[in-house]
Amino acid sequence: MFKHTVIPLILVCSTSVLADHRRDSVRHTQYAQVTHVQAIYERISYTRPTEQCWREEAVVHDRSSSAPIFGAIIGGALGNELGHHKSNKRVGTVVGAVLGATVAADISRGRGNSHYETIDRCETQHHQEWREEVVGYDVSYRYQGEIYHTRLPYNPGREIEIEVNITPRG
Repeated sequence: MFKHTVIPLILVCSTSVLADHRRDSVRHTQYAQVTHVQAIYERISYTRPTEQCWREEAVVHDRSSSAPIFGAIIGGALGNELGHHKSNKRVGTVVGAVLGATVAADISRGRGNSHYETIDRCETQHHQEWREEVVGYDVSYRYQGEIYHTRLPYNPGREIEIEVNITPRG
């Protein structure tokens, strides 16, 4: 019987001691008066693209698409006629076709069939620029006559919410 009475009594007493100890440590929120706020700036670079456009006069050559083809045919025929043997005729045909096409293309370019056109041209240029950004705030505040300092990511305004922890010594 003693065993059944003493053990529960010890458990009840130890639990109440722990509960009293936990009640002695109190946390609560209060407000303190902000005395000074200083913004903290950081210089940040960024690239800004800008497009610049202008109008430009350009020479446009009119090309006859058939001239190099006719030149190749005529050059190939002449090269074939100049060759004496079968292998020479083949080589003459190829060389004559290439030369004929080249000469015909040059003649068609230099014929004077060209004119001027106004062309719009644009170019993107990247400019490095700098800006100042607020990255935080150094804050001074007064609580129970003492001045405290902290750094916050936001401006707290006239009051700052603080957490007060009261714990007995000993």
